[in-house]
Amino acid sequence: MIQIDHISLSFKDQHILKDFTEHIHPKELVGISGKSGCGKSSLLRALLGFVPLAEGHIRIDGLPLEPSTVTEIRKKIAYLPQDLNFPVESVRDMVRLPFELHANRQLRFSEEELFDLWARLNLDRKLYDRKVHKISGGQRQRILLSVMAMLHKPLCLIDEPASALDSDSSEKVLELLRKLREEGSTLVVVSHDQKFLAQCDRTIIL
Repeated sequence: MIQIDHISLSFKDQHILKDFTEHIHPKELVGISGKSGCGKSSLLRALLGFVPLAEGHIRIDGLPLEPSTVTEIRKKIAYLPQDLNFPVESVRDMVRLPFELHANRQLRFSEEELFDLWARLNLDRKLYDRKVHKISGGQRQRILLSVMAMLHKPLCLIDEPASALDSDSSEKVLELLRKLREEGSTLVVVSHDQKFLAQCDRTIIL
């Protein structure tokens, strides 16, 4: 699914990742670990073509990542950064907004599917009518994970999905990620939580 060959990433003339090579196979749940500033989040953004490569090459689902293919590649990816703010006031609008994006307009939003995912993640249906600023950080993380799951993308890139969660909620998130893997998705997850990483198929340490 992902072939990363001898890539280097730079920020202000300083290498944050140098000569990195890794192959991630289809239907793998892979954790990404490492010290702060080592390039974990930048690597996810590089896979989307948002961070230019100083050196090396990336192929995703057989396609070389380059300007002529980046739009097609992004259609295959669901990306959930650690801090994501939608320009909406209500949870109802927040969960629908990704389906209005050009890359997802062929997908159908389903309240039934959303609430099924919320049940898996211990989220109350009453949250649907709440204002975004009235929900907790952990609730927001799980709501956005449920929306990501509804997009049914072959590749999911997720940055710190359990950072604001207790151990029970973190386990529910891991169960959902495993379900997505069983349904055919490849998942690359940045996390500092060693218990979470230990339950991935494998962990890449940067």
